[in-house]
Amino acid sequence: MFQSRGEYVKAKEHHEKALAIKKVIGDRRGKATDYEKLGVLFCSVAKYVKAEEHLQKAFAIRKEIGDKKGEAYCYLNLGRVFKSHGGYQKSVEYLE
Repeated sequence: MFQSRGEYVKAKEHHEKALAIKKVIGDRRGKATDYEKLGVLFCSVAKYVKAEEHLQKAFAIRKEIGDKKGEAYCYLNLGRVFKSHGGYQKSVEYLE
């Protein structure tokens, strides 16, 4: 909600709080979702290295738990990150 209104700082704070809770309760799928949301958020504000880091964490968790649909979304979002900062070849690799 905050992110869609351009309130990126508040969005980041809420995603990080949610991630901290998911870590405590051991919700791996939820952790992956929160890492992915943070990755998308960082891409929105042109922090591509942080975006990639968070999306890679999400991808690793999704792969470990066998979440194929989640893996697909991570590929899509990683492709978008690379496309956003000129990494077109890497973008194509993720999007294929």
